[in-house]
Amino acid sequence: MTYRLVFIIAHKFVRGYKSYTKYYIDTINTFYPESLIIVVDNNSLNKNDIFNTINNIPNVILLDNNIICKFEIGAYQVGLKYLIDNNFVNKYDYCICTQDNFILKNKYDFNQLKQKNITACPINGFYPDGVSPEITYNILTRLNLYNNMDKIDFCWCSSFVINTIHIQQLYDYFKQIVISTRYEGAASERYLARILWELNGQKDCESIDGNLKDLNTRHYDCWTVDLFQNQTSYFAKSVQQKNENTPE
Repeated sequence: MTYRLVFIIAHKFVRGYKSYTKYYIDTINTFYPESLIIVVDNNSLNKNDIFNTINNIPNVILLDNNIICKFEIGAYQVGLKYLIDNNFVNKYDYCICTQDNFILKNKYDFNQLKQKNITACPINGFYPDGVSPEITYNILTRLNLYNNMDKIDFCWCSSFVINTIHIQQLYDYFKQIVISTRYEGAASERYLARILWELNGQKDCESIDGNLKDLNTRHYDCWTVDLFQNQTSYFAKSVQQKNENTPE
């Protein structure tokens, strides 16, 4: 079976921090040359430092996040809306939503998801740690999803994969969420797990790269990793800890 992919990358560039965006795009195009790549910038003051290096790549769409919701969920909202408004949804099989410093390193066969009937899953899972419970409660209550909490896991760094059959439903959920601070954004790792469980037919979501606790022993240390070097996982993340107060 063949499949076509669309990537939505939540972009935030601050001078002094490494950018992996061009490298990420080049890697995607090496492994999946038929893919569509949507980069959504979250109001970076110097975004053109990066956008000028990728604006001539044919399968790359550059967008600005001009809605009230920021960080990953805001960027994904903008990217999903672009797919819906331009009738692109049915042209692709899977949508991969990640931060710009959570990048593809090795080719993953997405037929594995089809074979296992997985329609939504995180890239890395973790145990539900109970952080920011008030935000999780408020958002999931608004979405009528505050239930079955004993059955969900964690969506590390709000980075995940969904089958495109769920794009409209996911967008309808995201439209009801507003994020303006990194604290609110970090909470999305918790409630996203419940949304993915719902989109996966109320079944456990098998993570692409397994549980976060196993990264250091099996793959890499996200605090010290050099993403430009070879890694053994499909995706790899470099922690940068940028937030709404990071000086640009």
